[in-house]
Amino acid sequence: MAVLGGGTAGAVVAARLIELTPWSVTVIEAGPDYGAFAAGGWPADLLDALTLPDTHDWGYRGAGVPGGAELTFERARVIGGCSAHNGCSQTTGYGPDYHRWGLSWDDKQVAQAMRDAAAALRVRAYSDDELTPFQAAAMEAMVACGIPRTDDLDDLDGGVGCGPSPVNNPDGVRWNTAFGFLDPVRAEPRLRVLDHAVVDHVELDGPTARRAHIRRHDRGVTVEAERFILCGGAYGSAEMLLRSGIGPASELAAVGIRPRLDLPGVGQNLHDHPTVELRFTASEELTRRLAEYGGTRPVPDEQVIGKARAATDPYDLHLFPWTERDRDGGWICVLPVACLTPHSRGALRLASTDPTAKPFIDHRYLTDAEGADLAALRDGVDLCRRLVASKPLAPLLARPLNAVSADRSPDDKALRAAFGHYWHPVGTCAIGDDPASGAVVDTTGRVHGTDNLWVIDASIVPTIPRATTNLPVVAVADHLARAMATPPPQPDPLENRACA
Repeated sequence: MAVLGGGTAGAVVAARLIELTPWSVTVIEAGPDYGAFAAGGWPADLLDALTLPDTHDWGYRGAGVPGGAELTFERARVIGGCSAHNGCSQTTGYGPDYHRWGLSWDDKQVAQAMRDAAAALRVRAYSDDELTPFQAAAMEAMVACGIPRTDDLDDLDGGVGCGPSPVNNPDGVRWNTAFGFLDPVRAEPRLRVLDHAVVDHVELDGPTARRAHIRRHDRGVTVEAERFILCGGAYGSAEMLLRSGIGPASELAAVGIRPRLDLPGVGQNLHDHPTVELRFTASEELTRRLAEYGGTRPVPDEQVIGKARAATDPYDLHLFPWTERDRDGGWICVLPVACLTPHSRGALRLASTDPTAKPFIDHRYLTDAEGADLAALRDGVDLCRRLVASKPLAPLLARPLNAVSADRSPDDKALRAAFGHYWHPVGTCAIGDDPASGAVVDTTGRVHGTDNLWVIDASIVPTIPRATTNLPVVAVADHLARAMATPPPQPDPLENRACA
């Protein structure tokens, strides 16, 4: 068994297959594997849950809104993947969203999968007395503006509300999926992790994947397996399929790749939660309070999440305030709002057959014909402006840093200029029944038209959930890995016997 990608999903899949089957599993990871957490070899910045590290990044970039600035799309190149460099907020989203994917799980199974994922990642919730002065004021401002205080951010039936975020940061450590899933099986001799190894392509013989061709330390390596599971994420898994000749035939031919399997949906359906950011310098009052707070304990960037409604029940917006340092060591306060139910869809396509070349990524944010995404963000910005003017938050914010933060109703140009994203790309290898309509994998994760090739990660998500996506990806990876490890029931040999 070969797992191509040892990130958020790959670590889960590999561990479950080791635990539940007699199979040997080789994990192919493009970045480094620093070993078990207990061995003490992990870099401090990846462990530190206070802020987002900028090392170990793949370097993806691409278009934001049409005509706008190019954006960076940070993805982690390390064992554990994006769970090793994310903001640690772990929300479950809205239960009915997961049934639209077509997977064989009911409400109880979805809830259990989320609980199991949270337990493995050691998820806890911040207490009120842990909140920084800015985070506490932001939550108080949300309540003052009609978003009730709630403790249901991990409740699949929860609605509008705000509260301290569930986080995977026990003792200040960002607890990634390599720690939560791989570490318990590290001693198993059937597990092998091949790090610093970039997948060039998977070689197909008709519908059967025979071997994966790898580049490691400037040398070619071939890995043979009975099954191949791609876990490269929303960008990486699509890239691997395309380089293997699986995707839109005309696009493959255009970059010199012989089409092996014409699946038009590969690389399509790319989407994320579009975001607009209101940015301010901290007031002298907030600077003083943060200095007092930081004198006795760390100052996390993010701690509070709000769920609000623009147009879609039960909620369709996330508010996730954070602080960051400016170049002079001062504080910047950011009040972002994300649209959780985006209609816009983009695409990824290869620029070259070279696995080290970055693909063309265009999410086509805010391009839906109805303008629903922009309308939701406009409502969200109006809500954020009410937060900014509220009694709890107004004394803590000083100079606005972009037009959308200024004291006037922003036009579409200002909204687009303040555009960002929520780091939740999904959809490029979507689950579905009909390949002609864009489906890439079936409801087990197996690639349509193949015998032994699967994709299990964020790329198979057909419609993004109303959640930070790390926990849902862990849950779906666990669910599909367990299903793969469980043999189908055998029919009773007497069942079809004719009556005498």
